[in-house]
Amino acid sequence: MTATIFDIAKLAQTSKSTVSRVISGNGYVKAETRERVLQAIHELNYVPNQIARDLKYQRTQTIGFLTNTYYTNVGDFIRAFASIAKQYHYQTSIYLVDNEEDELNTLNLLVTHQIDGAFLLSKVNDWQKITPYTRFGPIATWRRLDSAQIYSSYVDHYPLYLRAMTYLKQQGVHKIGHIFNDRASINTIARLEAVKTFEIENPTIDQTWRQFFWTVEGAGEMAAAQWLKQDNPPEAVITYSDYVAVYFIKCLRAAGYRVPEDCQVIGFENDTFGRLFDLTTFDPHVDLQAANSFYYLYNQINHVHLPYQKIEPEMIIRKTC
Repeated sequence: MTATIFDIAKLAQTSKSTVSRVISGNGYVKAETRERVLQAIHELNYVPNQIARDLKYQRTQTIGFLTNTYYTNVGDFIRAFASIAKQYHYQTSIYLVDNEEDELNTLNLLVTHQIDGAFLLSKVNDWQKITPYTRFGPIATWRRLDSAQIYSSYVDHYPLYLRAMTYLKQQGVHKIGHIFNDRASINTIARLEAVKTFEIENPTIDQTWRQFFWTVEGAGEMAAAQWLKQDNPPEAVITYSDYVAVYFIKCLRAAGYRVPEDCQVIGFENDTFGRLFDLTTFDPHVDLQAANSFYYLYNQINHVHLPYQKIEPEMIIRKTC
């Protein structure tokens, strides 16, 4: 049997009018009561009738954009996403969420139909907690995810990382270092798989120097400190971010080392920092990832079929390698 607003009110131990105010987003509701109503909606798998009945007048023309950090590449993505959204008369509301509660509270805006869809640049909660919100509106992400409910515009890092190591081999490098993101990151897992493949074919190339960081903040500096401690440091280092790469280079140069003469460096993202530092990097075409993510949300909201852009990442050779 389909749940009704009366069922929600009964489970949440409140009135029908209070439930209506939570769903519509109009009128004051105590925070604890609101939380009970939202929890009841989830438990009973309830989709507000007025949303299903009349989407035309319930749309806000607004996409919620969730991120828990900000750095150059995030800015590039936001700018590209907001620009394409504006072309289709949609607003982009940015939500900085750095804990599980804030993230879920923001996703609850889908439940109360204060946003039409959501894009997660980063996430705090497990996907199992996030996925149920797709009942109330489409969700997209650029994180690598295989899901029938959530769209992912990710780029496969495996072939790109393999290409970076192959390039360094061709340059005569015999010791390659790696600066990775968090071990649990699916992109890190893909990169590590590429390292394994490369090791099998090139067992004489030393790749034992590996650093892992949960966030980009301070990663380049800390990795450089570790490189400087080595008696025989890697001749080349591949990083997971241009932001990390340029800070790594800055610290090496401050210590009197030269890039690329003493250490070649490869980044990833082709952001503003990478271009300013003439950094060898990969361009994953963030603008196209952003466009495809918006197209998915727009298609789901409006029941249309805007075509997706084909993404072909490319390696850009500059002065650091």
